[in-house]
Amino acid sequence: VIYLANSDIDMRKQPIQKRAQLTIEAIFQATDQLVEREGMAGLTTNKIAAKAGFSVGTLYQYFASKDEIFRAMVQYSRETVLKELSSYLYRIETKTDASDIDPEFFFRHYIRICIKGFSIGDEDKQVVNRLCWLVETPEETTHTMKAMVDRLRACFKYIQHPYLSRMSSIRCYVLNRSLMGCLRCAALERVEIEDPQEFEDAFVEMIMGQLQLQTAVN
Repeated sequence: VIYLANSDIDMRKQPIQKRAQLTIEAIFQATDQLVEREGMAGLTTNKIAAKAGFSVGTLYQYFASKDEIFRAMVQYSRETVLKELSSYLYRIETKTDASDIDPEFFFRHYIRICIKGFSIGDEDKQVVNRLCWLVETPEETTHTMKAMVDRLRACFKYIQHPYLSRMSSIRCYVLNRSLMGCLRCAALERVEIEDPQEFEDAFVEMIMGQLQLQTAVN
């Protein structure tokens, strides 16, 4: 997993040079590996530094504690997914035929980003996602959810799609909360997804069923 430095993350020392960026990557990767192998209870900054291959003094140049490392990892991971979702929605908004887009196509790609960013992906990414859910605070979850709902609702309003524009803020919240709740459980419970396509399809069917029901009522 490659972690790029993010200036928005609160760290003691910002990784401006490439060498500093590599140090941050090494800290995050070592934390991933130790949590996966040993759990969080016995994790220390000394162990993280040793696993990363440098002194604990070097680690302290960037983070004062393992909790600060966790916070930075959660913040970076969540912001990365939110940026990817926003980029996808921007591409939809700038399409000349956005109002004619197939709702299933729209939601499938949205869900695909969420699955990879919050739950399953390659082996290393699964470790990161699981760690984020373990240490994320309720406030951080609320922030992520609000950002997702607001951005999705703004997209629907902008493109004026005959069906998607009917998705109110409440429905956008229920959609995202249902999606995130299932992805969180899948990550923490280490659910074995034998068929990732079927996993994705199940979410698409759930959302399309809700949309079709709403359309029939209206």
